Amino acid sequence: MDYSVEYRNNSMPMADFRQKYQDRKKYMAYCRECTNYNTVWSCPPLAFDVDEYLGRFAWINVVCAKIVLSSEVIAGADTPEKIKAMGWEILLTVKLDMEEKLRQLERKIPGSISLSSGGCNLCKACSRKDAHPCRQPDRMRYSLDAFGFDLTAITKDMFDIDILWCRERLPDYFTLIHGILTEKKLPEILCRF
Repeated sequence: MDYSVEYRNNSMPMADFRQKYQDRKKYMAYCRECTNYNTVWSCPPLAFDVDEYLGRFAWINVVCAKIVLSSEVIAGADTPEKIKAMGWEILLTVKLDMEEKLRQLERKIPGSISLSSGGCNLCKACSRKDAHPCRQPDRMRYSLDAFGFDLTAITKDMFDIDILWCRERLPDYFTLIHGILTEKKLPEILCRF
């Protein structure tokens, strides 16, 4: 097997989560440097009032995927091109699977909405680049980072996991952080994958 995925979840009142992890000014500066800025609907600048959007929810249920790579995969990614291609393929596979599972959970929990990690990857090219509406608004989800949340701190504090980055080789593991916003605290069993 190329990799294994360990899922963890944790919940927090939304007001506490925002106070502890949200710094829109700091993280929007990073977003402006990203190629997705103003070109992907899931990313900033968001076309709505962030405080109003998040203010509808009392809880955030964070789901973390720790994607542990096999030593064979790490060794096989022996060029910068392979590191990028293999890493992206693994991350995208797990990310899209998590998004679908969270959309299924949304259908079970009235008034909930999920958040993803990173930009949307549903379409080959986002329609925002051409100033057209999202082609899949029922499936597209905003990223946690689009709201200015500190993913590194969330991952460390809530799951005791350090985020590792690709440098000259694939890391031992990747980490994805998703969430589901709800009006009430969810039973832990609902957030298990």
